[in-house]
Amino acid sequence: MSRVGSITKFIEQIGKIESRKGYTLFYRGHSNESYESIPSVFRKIENDSSTGFFSDKEDSLFKNMVMQCPQEFIGCYSTLEYLVKMQHYGLPTRLLDLTTNPLVALYFACCSHYGKGGKNGEILVYEVPNEDIKFFNSDTAAVIGNLAKMPRNFQYQKDRGRFLHEIQAEKPYFKDEIDIGHLSSVQCVKAKLDNRRITQQSGAFFIFGMGDAINLPAKIPYPYICKRDNTPVTIGISQTNKKKMLTELAELSISEASLFPEIDSVARHLKNQVVEAL
Repeated sequence: MSRVGSITKFIEQIGKIESRKGYTLFYRGHSNESYESIPSVFRKIENDSSTGFFSDKEDSLFKNMVMQCPQEFIGCYSTLEYLVKMQHYGLPTRLLDLTTNPLVALYFACCSHYGKGGKNGEILVYEVPNEDIKFFNSDTAAVIGNLAKMPRNFQYQKDRGRFLHEIQAEKPYFKDEIDIGHLSSVQCVKAKLDNRRITQQSGAFFIFGMGDAINLPAKIPYPYICKRDNTPVTIGISQTNKKKMLTELAELSISEASLFPEIDSVARHLKNQVVEAL
């Protein structure tokens, strides 16, 4: 794979991807090209004593987060809104962040794993039919989102009543007509622009249903992977030029401070600028 080392070359590559009528392009940047495109809750935990997956404790993570930080969720009316906020604060969820701005994706592909021992990055490109894109208040997204609250031995037929109760708690009008196929699907959702970070990052996401079990991820539909000449479109990012591209991006107002406008992120960005100038 050829890899780009400047914003100019990157924009040239992006310009070659013509958007098809009736479709929207989404981008995701990985700072390590070996990363899998799966949400953080399904990723493997490795430490010195044991291994496991966050998804084995997903329902506990969700409930404990709400229990311990209730003030943070005032104004959240749906499970999806809870998950978006949890993702915002770094809790593993079944959401996979996307952006409609390729330069934002480039930032995430460059923001770590650079320098000595660094890793090449990668930009993944998705092409989703507009008719398949859901909004934040989607019933389908609510169905998938509420899997986060279910016990880890969840089986739809056995737990249907409890599952329906959780959905109807946020959508009283919801009828007992769940499409079983949605439980094992991946849906593209446009985020609600109710916080500065999502707005600045031109945020959207895939929300993942369950695979063979609730603690396993569904698969991103193959047609959603952008392809040209039957080949998936990816753009490699050279690790040796990551810091240079971060500097170039900052000149275009794409930086930690702009994408993470919370005061702690801005302070860290300003401190790093001083350190790097020495």
